[in-house]
Amino acid sequence: MMASNMSTEESQQLLRTIEMFEAITESQPDDYQSLEILKEAYVKLGRSSDSLRTSRKLAAAYVKLGQISQAILEYEGILQEAPQDAAARAALSQLEAQTPALTALILPDAPPLPQNSKRTPPVVAAAAAAGPAGARTGLPGRALADVLIAEHLVTPQSIQPLLQRLQVEQAAALAKKQPLTLVQMLVDDQIARLDDILTVLVDRSGLPYLPLGTYDVDRDIARLLPVEICLRWCVLPVDLISRSLLVATADPFCSSLREEVSALLEYHIFWYVAAPADIGNAIQRAHGLDVKNNQRGGA
Repeated sequence: MMASNMSTEESQQLLRTIEMFEAITESQPDDYQSLEILKEAYVKLGRSSDSLRTSRKLAAAYVKLGQISQAILEYEGILQEAPQDAAARAALSQLEAQTPALTALILPDAPPLPQNSKRTPPVVAAAAAAGPAGARTGLPGRALADVLIAEHLVTPQSIQPLLQRLQVEQAAALAKKQPLTLVQMLVDDQIARLDDILTVLVDRSGLPYLPLGTYDVDRDIARLLPVEICLRWCVLPVDLISRSLLVATADPFCSSLREEVSALLEYHIFWYVAAPADIGNAIQRAHGLDVKNNQRGGA
């Protein structure tokens, strides 16, 4: 039964979110971010059996990822809703036996983040591992290039000219209301395949992949960020459930991007990796730039 205080439009948006994230978690069962979003959507719709089912998956994912305190908290929540759940009770007892000294929820050590984030995204550690130069300066594509070189997907000789072009040509691309990314340049110049790059981004950042090309982005949510920011960083807010905001990026290793977005958006941000072309198309649609470009082309 849907929540009585929810509009038809809100409920339809939640149903679309559920459809997408059921598919994502089916292919990425350990993606706790997507499971959290899915659980929250079911709660908002009043679908308690589905939210409990998702909570069980989420608790299992936490256990597999070694986030024991989070798993204990999740199992405790399950037992509050379903005291008769013998499997959850057994799992909770086993976890508590493994951590007898645990008396409070303790989050993993992590670099400081803006106050609007509840949990440190996995991308923080990945950015640090990508190389100190890119992580410190936040230069467009620098940390990403370091990761791709470390993974032997590209060579320094092949990517350095693209980094220089990126800095030189970005202003012209922004004037045309189009994002310019290192990933797309690598694909366009046939230096690396998009699928290979996305695989590295997901594996090294620890963030899930979002098939944004098939995602129905709400314009109001997409416009939570100014269009100039979206275009410059090739980034886009794509969904909002309570205080949880889903943000798609083509460069999960850029510290400047995360800092700027976090400073502008006072939400609990969940980051997702998406293809730059899909983000660019979604930006164009959300901000009406596709219509403006067509009008100029037809003039």
